[in-house]
Amino acid sequence: MSWDELLNHGDEPFDLSFPSVRGVHPSLTLKATVVQACDDQDGALPDSLTDCEMTRQTDAGHAQFAKYMRSKMVSRPRLNAAVKHFQLVLDQCPASHPDHAAALTNLAWARLKGYTQNHLQDIDTTISLFRDALALRPQHHPNHPLSLYNLTKALTCRHRKKSTAADIRESAQLHHELLPLCPEGTYLRSIAAGENGVDYVIDECNKLPTDASDEGICLRQVVLDLCPVGHPRRPRALDKLSDALESRFTQSGNIDDLDECIQFRHEAVSLCPEGHTDRDVYL
Repeated sequence: MSWDELLNHGDEPFDLSFPSVRGVHPSLTLKATVVQACDDQDGALPDSLTDCEMTRQTDAGHAQFAKYMRSKMVSRPRLNAAVKHFQLVLDQCPASHPDHAAALTNLAWARLKGYTQNHLQDIDTTISLFRDALALRPQHHPNHPLSLYNLTKALTCRHRKKSTAADIRESAQLHHELLPLCPEGTYLRSIAAGENGVDYVIDECNKLPTDASDEGICLRQVVLDLCPVGHPRRPRALDKLSDALESRFTQSGNIDDLDECIQFRHEAVSLCPEGHTDRDVYL
């Protein structure tokens, strides 16, 4: 059957019959239609063809990336191939395209894995890609929490290698926004929390020097919020906030800072009963 014969059926389904096989007469019901007439103006491909090519390149990128991950991330050519495919998709996907954020994220994730394995050195571009994806997924977008997590992951990775204080501070702020959006028991909650997630961020923030500025105290309050009652890191977070308030009281003489300092330190001590290894530190 020719293409013209197929299209002559319009929107009506039709059957194709095949030669008998062992007494069975197989058939296939098809429906054909013209999606979009080809327009060669300026050499541009129809949107449907462009989307098909983007899908093909995306699938190829995921296939190469999966092979890279299965190889214990030692096969740099697989990574390079995945990055190339994802970059081609992004180049064909304008900012107005509904899949632009996904294209940014696919490329950024491949680059991030390469960075963690020392196969790629440019983490700044990767973080920019995640930022662009987050900007396209504002609050109330269904993928907003996931984009928040992606950016925190990239910032944390850069901090692990470069110990950049600004990265860990921003990561704390992002976790502060992210965790309320991740109900207990969800997969995103399981990867955002724990030792490699928010707990690492809390520990690294607690290593920062005392900062009596408004920004520094705001960070300490954010970290405390990340340590609700019952969290094992709460006493340390209370102590660090107390130190910052005490330092600001020394500079400004504001009695409210001293009152809050005493209040938070008292709570820290109350969370460390007699015999606790850190009790003397908070007294």
